[in-house]
Amino acid sequence: MIRSSTRAAVLALATALLGCGASCAAARSGSAAPAASATTAPVPDTLLAMSRIMALPSAQRDAWRNYVETSRSRAAQDRAAMDAELRGAGKATWTPAPAGRGFEVTDAMTDAWFAGDSARRLADVLVSYQTPTGGWSKRIDFTRPRQPGESFASERSWMWIGTLDNGATTEQLRFLAGALRAHGDPAHRASFLRGIEYLLAAQQPAGCWPQVYPLAGGYHDAATWNDDAGIHALQVMRSAAAGDFPWVPAEMRARAAAAVERGVGCILATQIRVDGRRTAWGAQHDPIGFAPVKARAYEHASLSGRESAEILDFLMRIENPPPAVVQAVHAAAAWFRAAAITGQRYLPRGEVTMDSTAGPLWARFHEIGTNRPIFSDRDGVIRYALSEIGEERRSGYLWYTDEPAATLRRYDRWARRYGTP
Repeated sequence: MIRSSTRAAVLALATALLGCGASCAAARSGSAAPAASATTAPVPDTLLAMSRIMALPSAQRDAWRNYVETSRSRAAQDRAAMDAELRGAGKATWTPAPAGRGFEVTDAMTDAWFAGDSARRLADVLVSYQTPTGGWSKRIDFTRPRQPGESFASERSWMWIGTLDNGATTEQLRFLAGALRAHGDPAHRASFLRGIEYLLAAQQPAGCWPQVYPLAGGYHDAATWNDDAGIHALQVMRSAAAGDFPWVPAEMRARAAAAVERGVGCILATQIRVDGRRTAWGAQHDPIGFAPVKARAYEHASLSGRESAEILDFLMRIENPPPAVVQAVHAAAAWFRAAAITGQRYLPRGEVTMDSTAGPLWARFHEIGTNRPIFSDRDGVIRYALSEIGEERRSGYLWYTDEPAATLRRYDRWARRYGTP
Protein backbone atom coordinates (compact mmCIF):
# COMPACT_ATOMS: atom_id res chain seq x y z
CA MET A 1 0.00 0.00 0.00
CA ILE A 2 1.09 3.58 -0.63
CA ARG A 3 1.92 5.39 2.56
CA SER A 4 -0.34 8.44 2.79
CA SER A 5 1.08 11.94 2.77
CA THR A 6 -0.86 14.77 4.26
CA ARG A 7 -3.82 16.17 2.40
CA ALA A 8 -2.00 19.48 2.09
CA ALA A 9 1.00 17.84 0.42
CA VAL A 10 -1.05 16.24 -2.34
CA LEU A 11 -3.06 19.39 -2.93
CA ALA A 12 0.07 21.52 -3.01
CA LEU A 13 1.49 19.15 -5.59
CA ALA A 14 -1.56 19.50 -7.81
CA THR A 15 -1.26 23.27 -7.50
CA ALA A 16 2.41 23.23 -8.51
CA LEU A 17 1.65 21.03 -11.52
CA LEU A 18 -1.07 23.21 -12.94
CA GLY A 19 0.21 26.70 -12.15
CA CYS A 20 -1.62 29.39 -10.22
CA GLY A 21 -4.87 31.17 -10.83
CA ALA A 22 -8.25 29.51 -10.36
CA SER A 23 -6.61 26.09 -10.01
CA CYS A 24 -4.56 27.31 -7.04
CA ALA A 25 -7.67 28.42 -5.22
CA ALA A 26 -9.39 25.13 -5.99
CA ALA A 27 -6.46 23.11 -4.69
CA ARG A 28 -6.19 25.12 -1.49
CA SER A 29 -9.91 24.72 -0.86
CA GLY A 30 -9.65 20.93 -0.96
CA SER A 31 -11.10 20.13 -4.38
CA ALA A 32 -9.43 17.84 -6.87
CA ALA A 33 -6.89 19.15 -9.35
CA PRO A 34 -8.49 20.38 -12.59
CA ALA A 35 -8.81 17.48 -14.98
CA ALA A 36 -7.34 17.38 -18.47
CA SER A 37 -9.09 19.16 -21.29
CA ALA A 38 -10.45 16.81 -23.90
CA THR A 39 -10.06 19.22 -26.81
CA THR A 40 -6.91 21.34 -26.61
CA ALA A 41 -3.97 19.01 -27.23
CA PRO A 42 -1.06 19.92 -29.51
CA VAL A 43 0.03 17.53 -32.22
CA PRO A 44 2.51 14.89 -30.97
CA ASP A 45 5.52 16.34 -32.82
CA THR A 46 5.28 19.59 -30.83
CA LEU A 47 4.71 18.23 -27.32
CA LEU A 48 8.03 19.46 -25.96
CA ALA A 49 8.86 22.05 -28.57
CA MET A 50 11.04 24.75 -27.05
CA SER A 51 8.54 27.37 -28.24
CA ARG A 52 5.92 25.80 -25.96
CA ILE A 53 8.32 25.56 -23.06
CA MET A 54 9.47 29.16 -23.36
CA ALA A 55 5.84 30.35 -23.21
CA LEU A 56 5.34 28.80 -19.75
CA PRO A 57 5.53 30.72 -16.44
CA SER A 58 9.12 31.05 -15.28
CA ALA A 59 9.21 28.22 -12.73
CA GLN A 60 7.65 25.71 -15.12
CA ARG A 61 9.75 27.03 -18.01
CA ASP A 62 13.00 26.48 -16.14
CA ALA A 63 12.00 23.00 -14.96
CA TRP A 64 11.03 21.86 -18.45
CA ARG A 65 14.04 23.43 -20.13
CA ASN A 66 16.37 21.70 -17.66
CA TYR A 67 14.54 18.42 -18.19
CA VAL A 68 14.90 18.58 -21.97
CA GLU A 69 18.52 19.70 -21.81
CA THR A 70 19.39 16.93 -19.37
CA SER A 71 17.77 14.40 -21.69
CA ARG A 72 19.84 15.65 -24.61
CA SER A 73 22.99 15.44 -22.52
CA ARG A 74 22.24 11.87 -21.47
CA ALA A 75 21.49 10.87 -25.06
CA ALA A 76 24.86 12.27 -26.11
CA GLN A 77 26.58 10.38 -23.30
CA ASP A 78 24.89 7.13 -24.38
CA ARG A 79 26.13 7.57 -27.94
CA ALA A 80 29.62 8.58 -26.81
CA ALA A 81 29.86 5.44 -24.68
CA MET A 82 28.92 3.30 -27.68
CA ASP A 83 31.41 5.12 -29.90
CA ALA A 84 34.18 4.49 -27.37
CA GLU A 85 33.22 0.83 -27.17
CA LEU A 86 33.30 0.50 -30.95
CA ARG A 87 36.75 2.03 -31.11
CA GLY A 88 37.96 -0.37 -28.45
CA ALA A 89 36.50 -3.32 -30.34
CA GLY A 90 37.89 -2.13 -33.67
CA LYS A 91 34.45 -1.87 -35.23
CA ALA A 92 33.05 0.80 -37.52
CA THR A 93 29.42 0.46 -36.47
CA TRP A 94 27.32 -1.35 -33.91
CA THR A 95 25.27 -4.47 -34.56
CA PRO A 96 21.73 -5.00 -33.22
CA ALA A 97 21.18 -7.05 -30.10
CA PRO A 98 19.48 -10.43 -30.59
CA ALA A 99 15.74 -9.91 -30.97
CA GLY A 100 13.24 -11.56 -28.66
CA ARG A 101 9.73 -11.15 -27.33
CA GLY A 102 10.81 -8.96 -24.46
CA PHE A 103 11.24 -9.69 -20.80
CA GLU A 104 8.98 -10.29 -17.84
CA VAL A 105 9.17 -11.77 -14.37
CA THR A 106 7.10 -14.96 -14.43
CA ASP A 107 5.38 -17.04 -11.76
CA ALA A 108 8.01 -19.72 -12.32
CA MET A 109 10.63 -17.37 -10.88
CA THR A 110 10.03 -18.34 -7.27
CA ASP A 111 12.26 -17.55 -4.31
CA ALA A 112 13.79 -20.99 -4.67
CA TRP A 113 14.51 -20.38 -8.36
CA PHE A 114 16.09 -17.01 -7.64
CA ALA A 115 18.44 -18.75 -5.21
CA GLY A 116 19.86 -20.86 -8.02
CA ASP A 117 22.62 -20.29 -10.55
CA SER A 118 20.18 -19.73 -13.44
CA ALA A 119 18.85 -16.57 -11.84
CA ARG A 120 22.36 -15.28 -11.15
CA ARG A 121 23.40 -15.87 -14.78
CA LEU A 122 20.29 -14.17 -16.13
CA ALA A 123 20.88 -11.20 -13.83
CA ASP A 124 24.40 -10.91 -15.27
CA VAL A 125 22.94 -10.89 -18.79
CA LEU A 126 20.39 -8.22 -17.92
CA VAL A 127 23.07 -6.00 -16.41
CA SER A 128 25.11 -6.24 -19.62
CA TYR A 129 22.22 -4.72 -21.62
CA GLN A 130 21.60 -1.80 -19.28
CA THR A 131 22.12 1.47 -21.11
CA PRO A 132 24.67 4.02 -19.86
CA THR A 133 21.73 6.21 -18.76
CA GLY A 134 20.40 3.27 -16.71
CA GLY A 135 17.39 1.91 -18.58
CA TRP A 136 16.74 -1.06 -20.83
CA SER A 137 15.31 -1.53 -24.28
CA LYS A 138 12.55 -3.95 -25.29
CA ARG A 139 12.27 -7.00 -27.54
CA ILE A 140 15.67 -8.44 -26.65
CA ASP A 141 16.53 -12.12 -26.37
CA PHE A 142 18.38 -12.21 -23.03
CA THR A 143 20.05 -15.56 -23.57
CA ARG A 144 23.65 -14.32 -23.56
CA PRO A 145 25.56 -11.23 -22.42
CA ARG A 146 25.80 -8.23 -24.71
CA GLN A 147 28.93 -8.28 -26.86
CA PRO A 148 31.36 -5.36 -27.34
CA GLY A 149 30.01 -3.06 -30.04
CA GLU A 150 26.55 -4.56 -29.86
CA SER A 151 23.56 -2.26 -29.48
CA PHE A 152 21.47 -2.05 -26.33
CA ALA A 153 18.42 -2.70 -28.54
CA SER A 154 17.42 -5.16 -31.22
CA GLU A 155 16.21 -2.37 -33.54
CA ARG A 156 18.58 -0.74 -35.99
CA SER A 157 18.10 2.68 -34.42
CA TRP A 158 18.36 4.45 -31.06
CA MET A 159 14.59 4.81 -30.73
CA TRP A 160 14.07 2.44 -27.79
CA ILE A 161 17.33 3.08 -25.87
CA GLY A 162 15.90 3.00 -23.19
CA THR A 163 12.17 2.74 -22.68
CA LEU A 164 9.32 1.87 -20.34
CA ASP A 165 7.30 0.39 -23.21
CA ASN A 166 6.16 -3.23 -22.90
CA GLY A 167 7.44 -3.42 -19.34
CA ALA A 168 11.02 -2.63 -20.28
CA THR A 169 13.23 -1.31 -17.46
CA THR A 170 10.65 -1.89 -14.73
CA GLU A 171 10.58 -5.66 -15.32
CA GLN A 172 14.39 -5.81 -15.29
CA LEU A 173 14.34 -3.97 -11.96
CA ARG A 174 11.77 -6.39 -10.57
CA PHE A 175 14.02 -9.28 -11.60
CA LEU A 176 17.14 -7.74 -10.13
CA ALA A 177 15.24 -7.21 -6.87
CA GLY A 178 14.52 -10.93 -6.71
CA ALA A 179 18.14 -11.76 -7.52
CA LEU A 180 19.42 -9.34 -4.87
CA ARG A 181 17.22 -10.85 -2.18
CA ALA A 182 18.72 -14.24 -3.02
CA HIS A 183 22.35 -13.41 -3.76
CA GLY A 184 23.12 -9.79 -2.91
CA ASP A 185 25.66 -9.48 -5.72
CA PRO A 186 27.29 -5.99 -5.60
CA ALA A 187 27.20 -5.65 -9.40
CA HIS A 188 23.48 -6.39 -9.42
CA ARG A 189 22.93 -3.87 -6.63
CA ALA A 190 24.81 -1.18 -8.55
CA SER A 191 22.73 -1.93 -11.65
CA PHE A 192 19.50 -1.76 -9.66
CA LEU A 193 20.39 1.62 -8.18
CA ARG A 194 21.29 2.94 -11.63
CA GLY A 195 17.85 1.79 -12.79
CA ILE A 196 16.16 3.71 -9.99
CA GLU A 197 18.19 6.78 -10.90
CA TYR A 198 17.02 6.31 -14.48
CA LEU A 199 13.36 6.36 -13.42
CA LEU A 200 13.94 9.43 -11.27
CA ALA A 201 15.66 11.25 -14.14
CA ALA A 202 13.01 10.22 -16.68
CA GLN A 203 10.11 11.55 -14.60
CA GLN A 204 8.81 14.73 -16.18
CA PRO A 205 8.51 17.96 -14.18
CA ALA A 206 4.73 17.47 -14.01
CA GLY A 207 5.14 14.00 -12.48
CA CYS A 208 4.44 11.81 -15.50
CA TRP A 209 6.79 9.53 -17.45
CA PRO A 210 7.49 9.47 -21.19
CA GLN A 211 7.48 6.25 -23.13
CA VAL A 212 11.14 6.64 -24.13
CA TYR A 213 14.04 8.27 -22.26
CA PRO A 214 16.27 9.95 -23.22
CA LEU A 215 13.51 11.69 -25.13
CA ALA A 216 12.89 10.49 -28.68
CA GLY A 217 10.37 13.07 -29.91
CA GLY A 218 6.83 12.69 -31.19
CA TYR A 219 4.25 10.84 -29.13
CA HIS A 220 7.07 9.05 -27.29
CA ASP A 221 7.50 12.26 -25.24
CA ALA A 222 3.86 12.17 -24.08
CA ALA A 223 2.85 11.46 -20.50
CA THR A 224 2.39 7.75 -21.13
CA TRP A 225 -0.15 5.47 -19.47
CA ASN A 226 -0.19 3.21 -22.54
CA ASP A 227 0.73 -0.39 -21.70
CA ASP A 228 0.87 0.80 -18.06
CA ALA A 229 4.29 2.43 -18.57
CA GLY A 230 3.77 5.24 -16.06
CA ILE A 231 2.01 2.99 -13.56
CA HIS A 232 4.84 0.46 -13.70
CA ALA A 233 7.29 3.25 -12.92
CA LEU A 234 5.11 4.39 -10.01
CA GLN A 235 4.90 0.85 -8.67
CA VAL A 236 8.69 0.59 -8.56
CA MET A 237 8.96 4.02 -6.94
CA ARG A 238 6.32 3.08 -4.38
CA SER A 239 8.19 -0.10 -3.43
CA ALA A 240 11.47 1.79 -3.17
CA ALA A 241 9.89 4.46 -0.97
CA ALA A 242 8.25 1.85 1.26
CA GLY A 243 11.57 0.14 2.02
CA ASP A 244 10.76 -3.01 0.06
CA PHE A 245 14.29 -2.86 -1.36
CA PRO A 246 16.50 -2.72 1.74
CA TRP A 247 19.65 -2.07 -0.35
CA VAL A 248 18.24 1.29 -1.47
CA PRO A 249 19.76 4.06 0.68
CA ALA A 250 17.56 6.40 2.71
CA GLU A 251 18.25 9.42 0.52
CA MET A 252 17.07 7.54 -2.57
CA ARG A 253 13.98 6.26 -0.75
CA ALA A 254 13.07 9.86 0.05
CA ARG A 255 13.41 10.85 -3.60
CA ALA A 256 11.30 7.87 -4.61
CA ALA A 257 8.59 8.95 -2.16
CA ALA A 258 8.60 12.44 -3.68
CA ALA A 259 8.36 10.87 -7.14
CA VAL A 260 5.27 8.93 -6.08
CA GLU A 261 3.64 12.12 -4.79
CA ARG A 262 4.35 13.88 -8.07
CA GLY A 263 3.11 10.86 -9.99
CA VAL A 264 -0.20 10.90 -8.12
CA GLY A 265 -0.47 14.56 -9.02
CA CYS A 266 0.04 13.61 -12.66
CA ILE A 267 -2.77 11.05 -12.41
CA LEU A 268 -5.13 13.67 -11.02
CA ALA A 269 -4.12 16.20 -13.67
CA THR A 270 -4.58 13.83 -16.61
CA GLN A 271 -8.00 12.52 -15.63
CA ILE A 272 -10.24 13.66 -18.49
CA ARG A 273 -13.21 15.90 -17.79
CA VAL A 274 -16.29 15.68 -20.05
CA ASP A 275 -19.09 18.22 -19.57
CA GLY A 276 -17.56 19.17 -16.24
CA ARG A 277 -17.40 15.60 -14.95
CA ARG A 278 -14.25 13.59 -14.35
CA THR A 279 -14.11 10.32 -16.30
CA ALA A 280 -11.09 8.11 -17.02
CA TRP A 281 -7.68 8.54 -18.66
CA GLY A 282 -6.19 8.42 -22.12
CA ALA A 283 -3.36 6.17 -23.21
CA GLN A 284 -1.10 9.20 -23.51
CA HIS A 285 -1.42 12.88 -22.64
CA ASP A 286 0.20 16.20 -23.40
CA PRO A 287 2.92 16.37 -20.71
CA ILE A 288 2.46 20.13 -20.28
CA GLY A 289 -1.26 20.76 -20.77
CA PHE A 290 -2.46 17.22 -19.89
CA ALA A 291 -5.02 16.86 -22.70
CA PRO A 292 -5.19 13.37 -24.27
CA VAL A 293 -3.13 12.99 -27.44
CA LYS A 294 -2.91 10.40 -30.19
CA ALA A 295 0.03 8.09 -30.78
CA ARG A 296 0.21 5.78 -33.79
CA ALA A 297 -2.33 6.28 -36.57
CA TYR A 298 -4.76 3.78 -35.05
CA GLU A 299 -4.30 5.05 -31.47
CA HIS A 300 -6.49 8.13 -31.20
CA ALA A 301 -6.91 10.54 -28.33
CA SER A 302 -9.63 8.79 -26.36
CA LEU A 303 -10.66 7.29 -23.05
CA SER A 304 -8.74 4.08 -22.44
CA GLY A 305 -10.60 1.12 -20.97
CA ARG A 306 -7.57 -1.00 -20.19
CA GLU A 307 -5.01 1.54 -18.98
CA SER A 308 -7.58 3.40 -16.87
CA ALA A 309 -8.24 0.22 -14.90
CA GLU A 310 -4.59 0.00 -13.86
CA ILE A 311 -4.58 3.66 -12.87
CA LEU A 312 -7.71 3.21 -10.78
CA ASP A 313 -6.20 0.19 -9.04
CA PHE A 314 -3.11 2.22 -8.21
CA LEU A 315 -5.15 5.03 -6.68
CA MET A 316 -7.15 2.59 -4.58
CA ARG A 317 -3.95 1.36 -2.96
CA ILE A 318 -3.31 4.73 -1.35
CA GLU A 319 -3.91 4.48 2.37
CA ASN A 320 -6.16 7.18 3.84
CA PRO A 321 -6.46 8.94 0.49
CA PRO A 322 -6.96 12.71 0.43
CA PRO A 323 -10.24 14.10 -0.96
CA ALA A 324 -8.76 14.72 -4.43
CA VAL A 325 -7.89 11.04 -4.79
CA VAL A 326 -11.26 9.89 -3.40
CA GLN A 327 -13.06 12.07 -5.94
CA ALA A 328 -10.93 10.73 -8.77
CA VAL A 329 -11.61 7.12 -7.78
CA HIS A 330 -15.37 7.56 -7.54
CA ALA A 331 -15.50 9.39 -10.85
CA ALA A 332 -13.46 6.77 -12.70
CA ALA A 333 -15.56 3.92 -11.29
CA ALA A 334 -18.73 5.72 -12.40
CA TRP A 335 -17.27 6.10 -15.88
CA PHE A 336 -16.41 2.40 -16.09
CA ARG A 337 -19.96 1.48 -15.19
CA ALA A 338 -21.40 3.91 -17.73
CA ALA A 339 -19.07 2.74 -20.51
CA ALA A 340 -19.45 -1.02 -19.95
CA ILE A 341 -20.43 -3.06 -23.01
CA THR A 342 -22.75 -5.97 -22.32
CA GLY A 343 -24.06 -8.85 -24.40
CA GLN A 344 -20.91 -9.15 -26.50
CA ARG A 345 -17.96 -11.51 -26.44
CA TYR A 346 -14.50 -10.69 -27.76
CA LEU A 347 -12.92 -13.67 -29.50
CA PRO A 348 -9.37 -14.36 -30.68
CA ARG A 349 -8.35 -12.86 -34.02
CA GLY A 350 -10.44 -9.77 -33.42
CA GLU A 351 -13.98 -11.04 -33.68
CA VAL A 352 -16.92 -9.76 -31.64
CA THR A 353 -20.07 -11.86 -31.33
CA MET A 354 -23.37 -11.32 -29.58
CA ASP A 355 -23.63 -13.39 -26.39
CA SER A 356 -26.14 -12.60 -23.64
CA THR A 357 -24.11 -14.67 -21.14
CA ALA A 358 -20.86 -12.74 -21.64
CA GLY A 359 -19.47 -10.54 -18.90
CA PRO A 360 -18.91 -6.82 -19.42
CA LEU A 361 -16.31 -5.54 -21.86
CA TRP A 362 -14.58 -2.21 -22.36
CA ALA A 363 -12.92 -0.96 -25.51
CA ARG A 364 -9.25 -0.10 -25.67
CA PHE A 365 -10.39 3.29 -26.99
CA HIS A 366 -13.69 4.96 -26.12
CA GLU A 367 -14.67 8.13 -27.94
CA ILE A 368 -14.53 11.12 -25.62
CA GLY A 369 -18.03 12.46 -25.00
CA THR A 370 -20.01 9.50 -26.36
CA ASN A 371 -18.11 6.51 -24.87
CA ARG A 372 -18.55 4.69 -28.20
CA PRO A 373 -15.75 2.21 -28.99
CA ILE A 374 -13.54 3.47 -31.80
CA PHE A 375 -11.22 1.55 -34.11
CA SER A 376 -8.77 2.41 -36.86
CA ASP A 377 -6.56 0.87 -39.46
CA ARG A 378 -3.14 2.28 -40.20
CA ASP A 379 -4.89 4.93 -42.32
CA GLY A 380 -6.02 6.63 -39.09
CA VAL A 381 -9.70 6.81 -40.08
CA ILE A 382 -12.00 6.37 -37.07
CA ARG A 383 -14.55 3.59 -37.43
CA TYR A 384 -17.17 2.40 -34.99
CA ALA A 385 -17.19 -1.33 -35.72
CA LEU A 386 -14.23 -3.67 -35.39
CA SER A 387 -15.36 -5.52 -38.52
CA GLU A 388 -14.72 -2.38 -40.57
CA ILE A 389 -10.93 -2.48 -40.19
CA GLY A 390 -8.56 -4.81 -41.99
CA GLU A 391 -7.52 -8.18 -40.68
CA GLU A 392 -3.93 -7.14 -39.94
CA ARG A 393 -4.91 -4.56 -37.31
CA ARG A 394 -8.10 -6.37 -36.30
CA SER A 395 -6.20 -9.47 -35.19
CA GLY A 396 -2.91 -7.80 -34.32
CA TYR A 397 -4.09 -5.47 -31.57
CA LEU A 398 -6.00 -5.82 -28.30
CA TRP A 399 -9.20 -3.85 -28.97
CA TYR A 400 -11.29 -4.93 -25.97
CA THR A 401 -10.63 -5.92 -22.37
CA ASP A 402 -12.54 -7.38 -19.43
CA GLU A 403 -9.95 -6.32 -16.85
CA PRO A 404 -12.03 -3.42 -15.44
CA ALA A 405 -14.60 -5.91 -14.12
CA ALA A 406 -12.14 -7.07 -11.46
CA THR A 407 -11.15 -3.46 -10.79
CA LEU A 408 -14.80 -2.57 -10.13
CA ARG A 409 -15.11 -5.45 -7.66
CA ARG A 410 -12.11 -4.04 -5.83
CA TYR A 411 -13.72 -0.59 -6.00
CA ASP A 412 -16.86 -1.93 -4.29
CA ARG A 413 -14.72 -3.12 -1.38
CA TRP A 414 -12.80 0.19 -1.38
CA ALA A 415 -16.03 2.20 -1.33
CA ARG A 416 -17.24 0.37 1.76
CA ARG A 417 -14.20 1.78 3.52
CA TYR A 418 -14.02 5.25 2.02
CA GLY A 419 -17.66 6.01 1.27
CA THR A 420 -19.72 6.49 -1.86
CA PRO A 421 -20.04 9.66 -3.95
